[in-house]
Formats: sequence, C-alpha cells, structure tokens
Amino acid sequence: MRLFVFLFFASFLIGCGSGDHREKTGEVRLDFSLDTVIVDGGEQLVFPYLAASRSFFTDNKRFLFNFNDFDHTVEKIDLEKLKLAGKYPLEKEGPNGTGEYVDYLVLLDSGKLLIQTSNQAGIFDWEGNKLREFDPLLEGASLMHVDRKTFQPVKVVGDQIYGLIVDNAANTGELGYYGLSRDEFSYIPLAKDFRHGDFNLEHREGNSRRRYAPGFVMQAYGENMLVVGSTVSSTVFIFDPETQQFAKKECNLSLTASEKKGVYRLATEDKAAFQRAYVALYEEVSFGPLIWDVENERYFRFYYEYSYPDELPPGGFPRPVSTVVYLMVLDNELNLLHETSLPQLDHVPYFSFAKDDKIWIFVNLEDELGFVRMSIDL
Repeated sequence: MRLFVFLFFASFLIGCGSGDHREKTGEVRLDFSLDTVIVDGGEQLVFPYLAASRSFFTDNKRFLFNFNDFDHTVEKIDLEKLKLAGKYPLEKEGPNGTGEYVDYLVLLDSGKLLIQTSNQAGIFDWEGNKLREFDPLLEGASLMHVDRKTFQPVKVVGDQIYGLIVDNAANTGELGYYGLSRDEFSYIPLAKDFRHGDFNLEHREGNSRRRYAPGFVMQAYGENMLVVGSTVSSTVFIFDPETQQFAKKECNLSLTASEKKGVYRLATEDKAAFQRAYVALYEEVSFGPLIWDVENERYFRFYYEYSYPDELPPGGFPRPVSTVVYLMVLDNELNLLHETSLPQLDHVPYFSFAKDDKIWIFVNLEDELGFVRMSIDL
C-alpha cells in the first residue's frame, strides 16, 4: 500500500509541474512538489484518523491534538518531529466521565477542554477532571438521535461557545452560542443565501427515514471572528460576535459554477428516486472548508465534482466512480486570487491544514497516521 501511495503522487508531481502563472483570478498552472510522511508513535499506537471536530492545533501549528478512540485519550503530536509527544487519559464513566463516544474536542480560551458526546458536554482540565457540564440537547432528549436538536461547538470567544445548532427533525441548521456564565443558548439566524431549503432529501421506508441536507462549515476567522460557509456555495459569511452581524464574501469562479444551481427537495418512499436526486446534487460542484496559511497570510479551499455510474447499485448512498478536485487561493480578506484544477488528485481531502508553506492532507497508511504534504509555488 505505501509503495502505491508514493508512486501515485510521483505521477502527480510530473503531471502538474507547469509554471504558467497569472497575476489575477482564473485558472493558473501551479508548480507542485509532494512528499508523504508518517507520525512515529514509538511504543504506542497513534490513532490513524483525524476529524476537524475532534482535533485542534497550537497557534504556530507545532502541535496537533487529536482524540484517540482506542484508548480514550487526547494525543499530542509534534508536527516538527513527526512524533507522538504525549497522551492525556480521560475516563468514560463516573463523576469525571466524558461519555462513551466523543464527537467534539474544543480548546477553550482558559486552556481547558470542552469535550462533548451526542448527549453530554463537559469542561475538563488536562488531568481529566470535569469542572462543569451542560446539556447539548436543546430539544428531543428522549427522542431518537435523528429527531434531536443538538449543539455542535466550534470556537470560544470570551464567555461564549459558538457553534451550529442542528435541528435533525427539520433537517436545518443555524448559528448559536452557549453562554458559560448564563448557562443558556442563544440563536442567530444564518444567512438565507445558502438556499439550504433547496437541498433537502428524505427517503422513508416503513418507520425508518434516511435524510440528506448539505452541511454548514463554521471556522475561526482572525482573532475573535468566525466564518460560516457551506458545501453548496463558494460564498462565505464573516460573523462578528461583537456586532452580531454577517459580512458577505462572494467568489466568482471560472473553472466551475460558483454554487449549486439545481433544486433538490424530495420526500419519497422510492429508493431509486432518492438515489437519483442525491447523485444529481453531488454531480454539481461542492465546497470544502477554508485552510488558513498563517506564514503567507492566505487561505486555500478545495472544491470538487463527483461522477457516478449510469446504473446505480441498489442500497444506500451511491459511491462516485471519479472525482475532479480543484483548489482556490484567497487573500487574508477572502478575495479570490487564483484557481486551479488538480487532475491527479482523485479523492476529496477531508482533513487538511497549511504549515511550513505546504498543504498537509491527512491519509491513513496501513492504519498509521500519515500526511501527504503538497508544496505550491505561486
């Protein structure tokens, strides 16, 4: 498997090594170089998966902290030495219990940790002591998970924990925050420009329901602000917690559409109709999160289009047969600088970050935590 990975990305280097740059927006052929690295755990096993909701970095990206499901610890990974630097054990049950399955791990301004499962949330110190707790279930605590309204934490600004409030029953989401001192939730309606009401699929079969709605992406922006985006559009909104206002930033792309154009509203018992709508939705362009390059004060953002077979197999969500991946480059005010296709990257980089003038893309290499590091010469 490792040999295949190295050979694959060597061909990517050859195929993308053009230097025809442009000054402004539009497609630009970028110079790439790539390498693949693996984190050394020494005598211990490093958890081989990363998710943005359960990981965070120090400000200089020296250390990556990630939750390990295998031994229920927070891992500290040294990205300079590519080694496991330490582990912080936590309890699942009891007065200091986090709960069985951790969904969210957020570093608070106080240096404490917010750790949340599907039905409980707590503030912990690094020794694993629970200092306080709150209920992330706003509605539907006694209902099945698919019918609940829950809080998904993202970032702390002062006394407020900002995140998304997701109403699973209505298949909608909005911006919200939990006030630590007041012990209550507040709501801020998300901008309707994302047209999420146009992308709401549901398949009913007996008493079961399978739903799909595109997700919002909320991230830190600058020192104390947030940026809210969506998988359906290149547009993002900068949110200022002090004024409670949104500022819209549009992105007019030339390589793809700048947003999904179709309308996909469907509630059906016909599994084939549900699959066709899902495929049509994802054959249109979709957008990933922003990636902050602190050294060069710019952002990257991957976007992509899927292709599916003409005849869909029976069952759940169909798998694409091919993926076309693109990359946009934006300045620190989220103005578009460049866009390029990545013809040899055949999968969506779901967890990526920028460090040392490279984009680091998480990969699982034979159950070891690894990264493909992509250098880009602009």
